[in-house]
Amino acid sequence: MVGMVSRKNVLGTMGMLSALALAPTIVPAQTTVKLRVGAATNDTYGNGHFGWDAGIFQKYGFDLELIDLPNAQAQVVAAAGGALDCGMADMIQLAAPIEKGVQLAYFAGGSLYRSEAPQTLLCVAKDSPIKTAKDFEGQTIGVVALNSISSMSVTEWLKRGGADVSKVKIFELPFSTMVPGIVRGTVAGVFLAEPFVSGAKNDLRILASTYDTIAKQFYIGAWFGPREWQTKNPELLRRLTAAIYDVQRWCNTHHDETAVTLARISKLDIEKIHAMARCTFATSLDPKQMQPVIDLAVKYGLLANRVDAATLTMRA
Repeated sequence: MVGMVSRKNVLGTMGMLSALALAPTIVPAQTTVKLRVGAATNDTYGNGHFGWDAGIFQKYGFDLELIDLPNAQAQVVAAAGGALDCGMADMIQLAAPIEKGVQLAYFAGGSLYRSEAPQTLLCVAKDSPIKTAKDFEGQTIGVVALNSISSMSVTEWLKRGGADVSKVKIFELPFSTMVPGIVRGTVAGVFLAEPFVSGAKNDLRILASTYDTIAKQFYIGAWFGPREWQTKNPELLRRLTAAIYDVQRWCNTHHDETAVTLARISKLDIEKIHAMARCTFATSLDPKQMQPVIDLAVKYGLLANRVDAATLTMRA
């Protein structure tokens, strides 16, 4: 079944459009519905791949075209521009365009950050002299997306550690190029996600779990799509939401099976994946798991106004 999926790299810059993506019409449950779904080759955004390989989406009558993108921002841009039907994004990446009138909304919980099992970590080279936040002054740090929970949490960690943030350059860098950047010495630190952390344990040293500056638990990403389509297609939305939660419950208890998929899409050794902390996926949509991200984003000016996270959601 893996061969049925078309995985593409969507490159280039698409304008942020307020026009909504065209989505399927309501169909009987036994009829297959095609969906273009945003995904990624890491554990926290790999649940689309996991569910497809397990055959769960197919049981619910969905034919997925999984489109791998470098970060959540790219998924939001693609959905707003009509290239995706749904995807996963963090609260900042969706709340910012919604604030500007782009009609997107969350409909299902996705990946959870849990302080006791962090998956995205600030790392430096194994022999790096950097040990504290202040040591980063005059240095560079790579994050997967600017104006995101990644960049925000790193900035907050630096400030709490007494660093002068104006002396630290934070720039955007894909996960796939972070480790080579550290090894070459072109970047002093990276905010890196699994399975890349475990894949590079011989080259890297974990310095901090900067997500703890946001909260001990919150959504790293949640499922979103066009608000208008969700309103017009409630039965299909309920079906898709049920499929997603079925997938995510399965993922939480079948790490051996999902490790096989993760090894394939990340091209990392499966033994390293077995040894790493695995992502926990949500089985409900709880705005309380979004609010800490939004509140910190307002503090940093990434959002103009504080909003109630519940207003960003559509309940199926």
